[in-house]
Formats: sequence, C-alpha cells, structure tokens
Amino acid sequence: MSSLGSLLVQVAIYGVAAACAAPVAAVVSAVILGKSSRPVISTWTFVAGAAFLDIVFSAVILAADLFENGGDAGAIVDVGLGVLFVAMGLIAVFQAESPEKDAVQRARVDKIATAKLATLFGAGFLVQVINFDAIAVFGGALKDIGEADITTGQELIATLFGLAILLSVYYVPVLIYMIDRKRAEPMLARMTEWIMGNLRMIEIVVGLGFGVYFLAKGLAVLV
Repeated sequence: MSSLGSLLVQVAIYGVAAACAAPVAAVVSAVILGKSSRPVISTWTFVAGAAFLDIVFSAVILAADLFENGGDAGAIVDVGLGVLFVAMGLIAVFQAESPEKDAVQRARVDKIATAKLATLFGAGFLVQVINFDAIAVFGGALKDIGEADITTGQELIATLFGLAILLSVYYVPVLIYMIDRKRAEPMLARMTEWIMGNLRMIEIVVGLGFGVYFLAKGLAVLV
C-alpha cells in the first residue's frame, strides 16, 4: 500500500471515531428535515456551520506544523485521545438515564429545527463546538497528516477525506432525503428514535472501544 493509502486508512479510523462521538448531530439533521419549512436548504445550512468550524480548525493545525518534526508528540496525542474516550465511556456507564434529561435534549433539537437560516448556521457551529471530543479526535487525523511525508496536494486530499467522514453524521441524512424523500422520512424518524433511545449505550461502546484502540496505539510507541 502506498504512503498515501496507508495514511488514508489511519485518517478514516480517526474520522469514524470522531463521527461516532457526535451521534446527536445526525438526530438534529433528521429533525430539521422533518420540521423545517425549507428542509433541504435548512439542513445544508446547519451542515455548513459545522463544516466551517472544522475547516478552520484543520487549516490552523496544519499551518502551525505542530507535528512536522515527529518525535513522541503524535503518540502522546493518541494516549490523550484514548484517555478522553475511556472517560467518556466510563461517565456513560455510571450515568443514570433520566426522562427529564431526554425531554430537555429533544426540546433543544426541536428548537433548532424550526430556526431561521442564519441561526441554523450558528447552531451547526455550536453543536460541533459542544462535541469537542469529535474535534479533538479529528486532531489525531491531522496529526498523522502533519507527520506524513507527502506532497501538499496529497495533504489536502487526506484532509478533505477526513473531513468528509467526520461530517458524515451531519450530511448523510439530507443526502438520503434528497434521493428519496418518501422513504427517507420514516427511515430518519426511526433512526432518530433509535439514537435517542440508545444514546447511553452508544457512548459506552464508542468511548471504551475507541479509547482502548487509541491508548494501545499511543502506548505501543511510548513504552
């Protein structure tokens, strides 16, 4: 496998982990599609807000050349991500489910879904800020990109590839909706209920699963 191919595999792992850390984003997109008077443009505006933050974050990290010199910095980042994910999983393990908390979260999502376009752009930005763990994980992908011995063009390809995976939880619902609205509406409604009903279990599985992976990857270099 080429150096770019190997890099894209690693970037994909970080991208999937980051996307899995923000399942509620898919719920927000689905609810916007179901309740907005302009579902498609409203959802893409929401996606654009999140994408704007991620693009700026990526540009700043790569421009700073934080990982260009190699060393143990990348491994330390992986250990940090592992600790973050394990903590997320353990918090979910010991966190009691609450109907009141679920109701509040659903009310917030409904409020976003019926907002104006300018507000939706800000909401996408804010949702991604709140999902700081997703941004932190994508920092791991940027770490691998920064360390790789590749051209500027290949660096751009790897970054866009990672961003596409990271943001998939935001835009996949609207793509499904645009392909077949009639089938998409009940499908997205079921997806929303499944995610909201299993959010704690998702956090446990994602947190502990990716936490162990990143810890093992980082410690294999440091120890």
